[in-house]
Amino acid sequence: MVKEGYKNTSIGTIPDDWEVERLSDVGDVTGGNTPRRSTDEYWGGDIPWLTPSQLTGKLINEISETDEYITEKGFENSSVKLLPPGTVIMSSRATIGETVINKVPMTTNQGFANIICDEDKVFNYYLLYLLSYITPRLEALAGGSTFLEISRTNVRSLNIPVPPLSEQKKIASILSSVDKSIEKTDEVIEEIKELKKGLMQELLTKGIGHSEFKEVRIGPKTIKIPNIWEVKSFDEISSVNQGLQISISKRSKKPGPNKLKYITVQHLNNPNDSRYIYYINEPRDSVICEKEDVLMTRTGNTGEVITDERGVFHNNFFKIDFDREILNKDYLFYYLSSKFIQHVIKTFAGTTTISDLNHGDFYSIPVLIPTKKEQKKIASILSSVDAKIKKEEEYKAKLERLKKGLMQKLLTGEIRVNTDMEV
Repeated sequence: MVKEGYKNTSIGTIPDDWEVERLSDVGDVTGGNTPRRSTDEYWGGDIPWLTPSQLTGKLINEISETDEYITEKGFENSSVKLLPPGTVIMSSRATIGETVINKVPMTTNQGFANIICDEDKVFNYYLLYLLSYITPRLEALAGGSTFLEISRTNVRSLNIPVPPLSEQKKIASILSSVDKSIEKTDEVIEEIKELKKGLMQELLTKGIGHSEFKEVRIGPKTIKIPNIWEVKSFDEISSVNQGLQISISKRSKKPGPNKLKYITVQHLNNPNDSRYIYYINEPRDSVICEKEDVLMTRTGNTGEVITDERGVFHNNFFKIDFDREILNKDYLFYYLSSKFIQHVIKTFAGTTTISDLNHGDFYSIPVLIPTKKEQKKIASILSSVDAKIKKEEEYKAKLERLKKGLMQKLLTGEIRVNTDMEV
């Protein structure tokens, strides 16, 4: 039974005063092209030319500049189309459904389906949010063996819900206000991260309140550090253990009384993704990491440092067994994460296809050692900055959940908006 004021349609239940329209009936769907790369005079001009890679993973609704530009000759000698400002530009291959609205005349490559909206029928910002919301439908229409691609024919034939224009504009305004809050939070996060970079450089080389300094060699550079700091190498104060490579067949998705989490790079990069969370039977102690230990990746993305994790670690990691009478764990974490030490680590790891840091090179890395008291102060300051970053990231995640919920309710008509209400 349909709720009063709603009707059943080919795309589900929508309000009585909404229509179902083919996308081609509310806008002109067009594509893009790439001028011949081998002709230099086609490139480096003044006409913006957009590729999907510039949008992937970015929260932007508007765009005015592109990474590449073409010339008038490049435009005239290819089937590139100049899109008027206000076009809804949607990626249609590989990553499908990334949408943005151009603020200036712009061209794109062939990885887009671009919708020039009929302003009497559909508001472009409403369509931008709608296409983002129905990405699963778009992906279901896509094909291809190498990468997914949705044809412009399928885009044109797509049925979409079309509320009255005034309601479209109010829906877009509400969602845009949430996006602006997310964008402001992103800016705050980046500002704090920049502050942290400067603090790390200052605290981990100059310390707190020192007036007398000495020169020491750290990798290719000579830096000044406080006179009272010691300099040792990791072979003097630590040893490292390598982890275990456990086959998929021996991993379990369920925890148990005698099981430990299996710590892999994939899990650390995607901590909330259940696909990468595994457990294994508890093995020998040497490959068990406690929360007070420090792990560092030795291959691939060499130099990624983690702590406060308990489990069995993959053989992509070193567990650093350090002298706790000399080093504070949190200070060591920040020291290894610092820009100047990361440079040394990556230099030793090499620039081959897969970087790899061997035991000997790790042991030769120098360690700057303040007093334990100063180490704790340095770690405390940086930890407080990390806490601020985490707080802002949690707020951003909350806003993203809010946006997702609003999109589900507003773009289906489950909740109607008051078009006279200010946002």
